[in-house]
Amino acid sequence: MNILSTSGINNSVNTYKYYERTKKIDPLVQKKDKYSKLSSAWGTVSSKLSSLQSVLNDLKITTSSSVFNTKASVLSNSDFLSATATYTATKSAYSLRVNQLAKSDVLVSGTLTSVLSSGLAAGDYALQINSGDYNSKITVTLDGTETYQGVMDAISSAINSDKATVTSADPGGGPFNYTGDLTFDINGTSTTISYDYSAGKTYSEIVSDLVSQINDNVSGVVASNVNGNLQVEVSDSKNYISISDTGSLASSFGLTVTKEKGASGIVKASVFSPSTNNSKLSLQAVESGYDNRLQITDTNSILGNLGITSSILTNHTQNASDTDAGFIYDATSSTVNELNAKLTFNGINIQRNSNTVDDLVSGVTFSLKAIMEASDPDVSVNVDNDVSGVKSKIQSFIDKFNDAYSYLKSNYYSGESGRGLFVGDPSASSLISTLQRSVTGQVSGIASDKLNRLNQIGISFDPSTGLSISDSSTLESNIKEKADEVAAIFNSTNGIATSLYDTLDNYLGSSGSIARITESYDNNVSYYTDKITAMNERIDKSASILRKKYEELQRQYAQMLSLSSFFSSISGGYSY
Repeated sequence: MNILSTSGINNSVNTYKYYERTKKIDPLVQKKDKYSKLSSAWGTVSSKLSSLQSVLNDLKITTSSSVFNTKASVLSNSDFLSATATYTATKSAYSLRVNQLAKSDVLVSGTLTSVLSSGLAAGDYALQINSGDYNSKITVTLDGTETYQGVMDAISSAINSDKATVTSADPGGGPFNYTGDLTFDINGTSTTISYDYSAGKTYSEIVSDLVSQINDNVSGVVASNVNGNLQVEVSDSKNYISISDTGSLASSFGLTVTKEKGASGIVKASVFSPSTNNSKLSLQAVESGYDNRLQITDTNSILGNLGITSSILTNHTQNASDTDAGFIYDATSSTVNELNAKLTFNGINIQRNSNTVDDLVSGVTFSLKAIMEASDPDVSVNVDNDVSGVKSKIQSFIDKFNDAYSYLKSNYYSGESGRGLFVGDPSASSLISTLQRSVTGQVSGIASDKLNRLNQIGISFDPSTGLSISDSSTLESNIKEKADEVAAIFNSTNGIATSLYDTLDNYLGSSGSIARITESYDNNVSYYTDKITAMNERIDKSASILRKKYEELQRQYAQMLSLSSFFSSISGGYSY
């Protein structure tokens, strides 16, 4: 191929660039790649050590919430109840029988022909509903054309959409000279606002000021001026509102309430058709149990129109048949009722409002599932140290430790896969030694007659592979019988978790040694990246100069060929 042809010039220039880059750039790329891999590898070490430190943080806790204080419950039969124990529970054993499950109080209307006229006049009908500690007032508005189903639908809609609302009333007169503090308790969260109208304010001015103060300071409510009155509405129907006052404004304006709750927060209303063309209203308490039974005042007999008479409401009368109005469950007294959960606990009869019982044994919650037959044996519940949970957490520590340790070890030595990244790296060597020392030997500060080594509780260390549970039964028995001593190995002042956690702090974080190592490697990567870029530019510039020289030679060669052809043509025109 003619070296001065275009293809020849391209080949020559590309060959030049290839050999220049091979000689000058490839070594730089290799160094850059080395530092890049080292930075990435130390980043991986940092990630693995962070995961290990997270587990160590759980193991080093010494308060009552320590993982070594956790308890577990074991039941002889889980068909009828379950039991959950927290760290505050003590080792104990119980015997239980489930005799009755808690139920929510239910009131139903009579079964009435859906399309028949109710005969109720147009107007507002008031209902007050109490359940447990909470009370609610609702107004049902009728236009006088409602059928029985229409009345039921109106009641249901009014209840299910109701939120706790407190509205003031103008006591007349004025200006008013009130001073004091209003406290708003929204489902247990209290906020106090101060007012000072000692200079005299009109009712309208006070309402305007309170609307602004409440909206600016009290969470969970919306205050507004409705027809000149202050209206405070709770945002969540599940929440109650209580308003108290150190002065006399609240009582004067009708704002004093205690645990006022939206009707939808204490009762659920529904309308259904028990048979064709018939309708029935159902009111069910949100909370179960006798204490949360429904207590209803029907001021204008809107419920009475549906068969729910004042006598039924007062006496909590049960319905005699499916078509009658009345309560579904007996609520004769706090001891004789069908609403409470009833159980026999260690031979003692117990009642609670809910099927979840968390106030019977400190730290233990019982969840009742099903009623037991007389032939069913008592359920035994044993509360003891949570062997499985503690063992699982220790296993997690072992796994995270080995993950970091094995990664360092595998990269510190050369093998069949090649030279390890950390070969000859003193930082890696020091870290490997630190990890080894942290899990071997005696934990200082623990008496010699107590457990003070991992190998005493069934955990072994192999320099090649790391930690392992070598004797599971020994570990489990020590957790069960000597939980405090096992805990001390990890969370005492010089315990493994405590010491290693603090040690890893020196390696991790923005100021840790690993951050400094990776920063140094990243700086080297940047240095070689810049050097490679500069060298590429020089090679490209030299190749451009070389190309121009070849192109000039090509031009001169073309001229020479042209002259040669010219002289040849001239000499060919003469005869000798």
